[in-house]
Amino acid sequence: MPLKNLLNRFPLATKVISLDDLFVQSRPTDIKRKRVKARFYAFRLLPLTTILTKMPPTCTPLGFISKNRPKGCEISPYMRGQVIGQAFKGAKPTEIARDLKLDRSTINYTLYQDELRNDGHSLLQKPRCKLYTNAEERLCVRHIRFNLKDTYKQVIEACNLRCKRETVKKILKRHSIANWRAKKRLKLIEAHALKRLA
Repeated sequence: MPLKNLLNRFPLATKVISLDDLFVQSRPTDIKRKRVKARFYAFRLLPLTTILTKMPPTCTPLGFISKNRPKGCEISPYMRGQVIGQAFKGAKPTEIARDLKLDRSTINYTLYQDELRNDGHSLLQKPRCKLYTNAEERLCVRHIRFNLKDTYKQVIEACNLRCKRETVKKILKRHSIANWRAKKRLKLIEAHALKRLA
């Protein structure tokens, strides 16, 4: 079977391989044609994933994005208001969940957090606590002011701090205390000393 007929019979191969790529510069002999056919069949038998790997689009490119989407999995303040309203009427959490098509745990959590929220808006997450107290911070600053030449390691040991070197740096920077670098001067030679004395 001629090679052109093979290419017409298998349209997928035409996208990946063309006749110009198959033939070498000189006119192919019978042996070369057999090699070319063998290469063609070997390439044709590869799975599609190795030839064409295209992922399906996750969303419509340049599509419209709604501005009213709530953050993450939270429900909107309007929905929270509906939950609270139905609860004031005397509806049970299971009934509210069925009416609004929400989980019962979401309804219970919304009712539990209602007194802490301001107009149904989400509460801010609790920030990470400090590794030092205000008294330790004052002690650190006081120690530094009395012992200016101490290293950060010596300060941490002297004040019994649990924080790291970078934290001590931030504390001192807040109080406008930073490292200073003294320029190295040349050693004083006898000839220079005599000139100064003269």
